[in-house]
Amino acid sequence: MTTTAPELRIFDYDTYAQGDPTTFGLPLEQYRHLRDEEPCFLQEFDDPMLIDRAWVVSRNEDIWEVDRNTELYAADRGYVNIWQVVPIDPKNGGLPAMLTTDGPRHREQRQVLAKAFTPGMVRKLEGKFRKYAKDVVDDALEKGTFNFVHTIAHNMPMEALGDVLGVPQEDRAKFFGWVDKFAAPFDTRITASFDEVMEAIGNLMVYSEELAELKRANPADDVMSRLVASGEGGNPLMSADEIVGNVALLASGAAESTRTAMSHGMHELMRNEKAMAWMRTHQDNLPPTVIQEMVRIASPFTHLVRTATRDHELHGKQIKEGDIVAMLFAAGNFDERAFDRPDEFQPDRIENPHVSFGRGAHKCLGQHVAALEMKILFEELFQRTSSIEPAGPISYVRDAYSRGVYELPVTITPA
Repeated sequence: MTTTAPELRIFDYDTYAQGDPTTFGLPLEQYRHLRDEEPCFLQEFDDPMLIDRAWVVSRNEDIWEVDRNTELYAADRGYVNIWQVVPIDPKNGGLPAMLTTDGPRHREQRQVLAKAFTPGMVRKLEGKFRKYAKDVVDDALEKGTFNFVHTIAHNMPMEALGDVLGVPQEDRAKFFGWVDKFAAPFDTRITASFDEVMEAIGNLMVYSEELAELKRANPADDVMSRLVASGEGGNPLMSADEIVGNVALLASGAAESTRTAMSHGMHELMRNEKAMAWMRTHQDNLPPTVIQEMVRIASPFTHLVRTATRDHELHGKQIKEGDIVAMLFAAGNFDERAFDRPDEFQPDRIENPHVSFGRGAHKCLGQHVAALEMKILFEELFQRTSSIEPAGPISYVRDAYSRGVYELPVTITPA
């Protein structure tokens, strides 16, 4: 029997905006074809907003290898994703951040930030997160029917981000507004024009400098205070540009990824009666398996890219020094070679080597904060409701990098 190769549109904004809800909104057939037939695929782009071309790796094992091997696949030679312009890409007009450095410089920055994400620091946040969750569910119960993305999945991660960074409460609304706009540059329902995107990035950077100054004068137990205080003998470890770059990195990563994982997770629970019943059974103490499974199927960011540091061969393809290599996380999260029945949402999945948080030196520092937010919010939501039902179809953000949900109408009934 012969099969026809699918048309490959894995980096087309509309592929994700018009995604099939029964396949998690992802082009799973295209991903499968790449993994099976073209595990190192040359994707060329014809869009002035995007880079010219990239080698795409789609198997779970290959993504792990690229992400961990920073000697062969560098993060500090330009480009973060397939966009031409990213605010944290110093080789293309942005500012240096942890994600765009390698080697000793990367380790120095990571050590500073890691102190804000230790298990002890994360546990300190639990009380605040529980209060935010109660407030969010209070609001949802009052509304009854609402957009899950805005009413529930948006507020909790944003407030958590504000706490972790140290953004004063009175500044959070404008800060969160800038984060939303630069996280979705290709969806005109969220950001009307590219000029608006650049304005939001500019505002975020100016505010980050102001916040840094505030924390120098009034240090507290938050990430920004740690950033400005790093270094010894009056010599700051991070430059002003590096501080601003890392704020932009944390803002885009922390807020958008958690909102996306919660929204895709809620959608799958409503589509899967057995999974919904499982959540009810475990609502008083949700196991980490369900949070990791939501992060896997959500794949909040479809890809990141690295730059090859020397000529080499991969799956028979000749990659040259300077070539861009894209790790297609969303395809790696559904690889049959790594997962049992990957196309099924399984809240009790034990073996779950997903790559949504990355691997190796650049693995997401805030993953435990995100997991805690999701656990607390879903526990609060399920304990205080007797039913959660869809009130309309899901719709997705138009973007091929960030996998946001635009609208998820739901109706809840109090317990």
